[in-house]
Amino acid sequence: MAQRISMPAGILARTVLFAALWWLITQGRADAWLVGVPAVALAVFASERLSSGALPRLSLIGLFGFLSLFLRESLSGGIDVARRTLEPNLRIAPGFSSYRLRIQDPRARVLLINCIGLLPGTLAADLDGDFAELHLLDVDNNPDPQIRQLEQAIARLFNVPLETNDD
Repeated sequence: MAQRISMPAGILARTVLFAALWWLITQGRADAWLVGVPAVALAVFASERLSSGALPRLSLIGLFGFLSLFLRESLSGGIDVARRTLEPNLRIAPGFSSYRLRIQDPRARVLLINCIGLLPGTLAADLDGDFAELHLLDVDNNPDPQIRQLEQAIARLFNVPLETNDD
């Protein structure tokens, strides 16, 4: 499923990817590139050294779906956390929960674990086999439907199947 790409093309692709991520994180601020250029260079270097050299084949339609979900949940998560913590009667009931991952592709799993923190009041605290240990701001809110939606979007992005839960 992965294709070999030439070294210069791989470095260019990684540079564009990490620069775009930096631009998103810093909301396009020009003054952030003073730190961003070395950060992107280090990310490209580390990525190149740690990877197998093969980049996954991503679905263009899956990419648009994932980016849409990513932006929507980032905004929703930020608003939810701000609202909960800034209200006078601090509406939180922190605790832990476990979620069984249905996606098996290692690269897709890494993206999923890193994106769970974008969901309102949810953070992936640990990964143990097929289970993600989640830290929740409010244990009364079940994050499973949102995580399933995120997992489906990432599976479409990477063109990989999801296991069915035998719960």
